[in-house]
Amino acid sequence: MILLVAIAVSIAVAFLRGGRLGGLTALSVRWGALAVAAFAIQAFFIYQTPARTTAGAWGWQEFLFVSSYLLLLAVIWVNRHLPGIKLVGLGLLLNFIVIVANGGWMPVTPEALTKVGYAYLAPSLASGTRVRNTKDIILSKQETRLWFLSDIFILSRPFPVPSVCSIGDIVIASGAFLLIQSAMLGDKGQTLLQRN
Repeated sequence: MILLVAIAVSIAVAFLRGGRLGGLTALSVRWGALAVAAFAIQAFFIYQTPARTTAGAWGWQEFLFVSSYLLLLAVIWVNRHLPGIKLVGLGLLLNFIVIVANGGWMPVTPEALTKVGYAYLAPSLASGTRVRNTKDIILSKQETRLWFLSDIFILSRPFPVPSVCSIGDIVIASGAFLLIQSAMLGDKGQTLLQRN
């Protein structure tokens, strides 16, 4: 959810700075169809697979979900010349690492899920339970491998859409912000990147 907010904010900021939406449509992304396929795989598993208790078991769903990250990382690699895209790739890699370390899904604690008001998305708050309509699985801090990379940052009100995110999500959002600024502002966007 943080990525959608970052995209909306970035577009708004670029407009305020005199940017053009046409710059986004002119952005040349190689292997774009592969990225669309990866997002389609993720959407299927996030929104169509049932929230079930996996208890860390790897099945075909987990393997396909993790494979979608490999597809996205391949797209990032061939587009690494684009401004901000290396940050997007770093964030994806951080998320990929913690997801693989924890059975193919992103860990979130039951406490974090409750604080943002999404406990109702889980059939129970027992460890190993998938959270409906998310990439998350409920695990306690003690059970989570590489806990610091998991969904630990709680974005509550006044954030537009309360959610829990990872450091990888924040890095991805930062990279997307820079990419959109550069695309919509042209040379002015490049100046912003060179200052940072």
